[in-house]
Amino acid sequence: MSQIQEFYNDRSIFITGGTGFMGKILLEKLVRSLPKLKNIYLLIRPKKGKKIQERLDEFFKLEIFNPLREKNPFFGKKIIPLSGDVRKLGLGLSDEDRETLIKEVSIVIHAAATTKFDEPLKVAVPINVNSVLEIIKLCRELKKLKVAVYVSTAFIRDNSCAIEEKIYPLPMTHEEVNNTIEIINRRKLSKRDEEQFTRLLLGNCPNTYIFTKSIAEGILNEKARDLPFFVFRFPIASATYKEPVTGWVDTIQGFNQLMMGLGLGVIRTLLCPDKTEVMYMVPADFACNALIASIWDTENGRIRSSETDVPVYTYVNGNENPFTKAEFERIAYSAKPDLLPSKLLYYPETIIARSPQVFAVLDFFFHLLPALFGDIVFRIMGKKPIFYKIYKKGVKFFKSTEFFSMGTWTFENKRIELLWEKLSNEDKELFPFDMKNIVWSDVILEYWKGVLKYILKDDFTPENRRQAKRRYYFLLLLHRTIQTLFAAFLFWFLWKLF
Repeated sequence: MSQIQEFYNDRSIFITGGTGFMGKILLEKLVRSLPKLKNIYLLIRPKKGKKIQERLDEFFKLEIFNPLREKNPFFGKKIIPLSGDVRKLGLGLSDEDRETLIKEVSIVIHAAATTKFDEPLKVAVPINVNSVLEIIKLCRELKKLKVAVYVSTAFIRDNSCAIEEKIYPLPMTHEEVNNTIEIINRRKLSKRDEEQFTRLLLGNCPNTYIFTKSIAEGILNEKARDLPFFVFRFPIASATYKEPVTGWVDTIQGFNQLMMGLGLGVIRTLLCPDKTEVMYMVPADFACNALIASIWDTENGRIRSSETDVPVYTYVNGNENPFTKAEFERIAYSAKPDLLPSKLLYYPETIIARSPQVFAVLDFFFHLLPALFGDIVFRIMGKKPIFYKIYKKGVKFFKSTEFFSMGTWTFENKRIELLWEKLSNEDKELFPFDMKNIVWSDVILEYWKGVLKYILKDDFTPENRRQAKRRYYFLLLLHRTIQTLFAAFLFWFLWKLF
């Protein structure tokens, strides 16, 4: 048994956010690679018409749990669902369940969060901020507590300077932000007025996600220095790279939307002033391995006092093996036509704009005009117009992700680098997370295959791939024909004009 496995031996874990994308991967890894782990208590929000055990059983049917199910059909016995809600006082736990946690749990992983960048404050604060106070209260009651971790984001502040492994000053106190929500509710502001008010409140902070995450970190540093807490930050998470299955992804959010739009031929132009900029992305399974190892490291190397700041572990792809936007473009275009959707909407070709002005022009011609034309055609056919709505969603997506995609970032990640060096060879095999020798073309290729399979519900049967190829070449011919006709019209127009 490895050092990390020994640490988790006969210990129980309490997890919030275990039903999300990263939570499912973490849950599977904990059960599969820590055989002597006692129990995992999983907070699950009840839904109408479904018991929490039924929701859990549905998760276990996902493909990510197949290898574990084949190895141990009864793996679910270690995972105990608890009805609750991080937005409620006491996490919505019953007295009986809370007493069980107090007696049994020695490790707490608080990963629950709303990750929508533009979530209204009255939605984001209860989940991302208030829940941290409830977790702190619970941790103070736990009789066996060894380690507690708050899962945060690497993009915790703007990129005006390097983001260090430390807690930054609170942008607003817990009391202030909750009082602000009360004002919004009392004034009964319209959606537009609420958005404008929120924008003024955020100041230089780009969105409510970063705003609430930074408040949450600050609360931990103010109120829980005497507890064995640490903060774990990571950037964009791709699909799984190595385990338990390659390419697993199950959420249509963030970077996955960009991958889908590019692959389907819907996104025709992108704004990218500098292709040499690094894209900060980590495989989801590697991030979970780093988190598991960080918990072990925090307990084994802990020399803390109430005067010491809460430690921060930042897991990012560092300078040793950077992944640039130019590299992403090269990999993306090397995959066609064998790995394109069988229901490709248009020939996938994207023009990169170097300036916002050029992007605005290209966006008008390649996104807005086709959307309006498509809606006109749909109206003539007696169908409900949908393309302009899709276009508006695309505008909203690009606006909300601009902060992450357009900046030049620098991160300090010394703790993670030192942690990797501390691990035994056995633990490095069991919990790989070193990014130095990762092959980015393999990561992105498996990521895209996962988007195809799990989000677009495509398959890789020979017939399906033949269908995808036929559609690709048909759309290529159509695209080149349209380009030729447009060029001929432009030449004719200029000839007539001059």
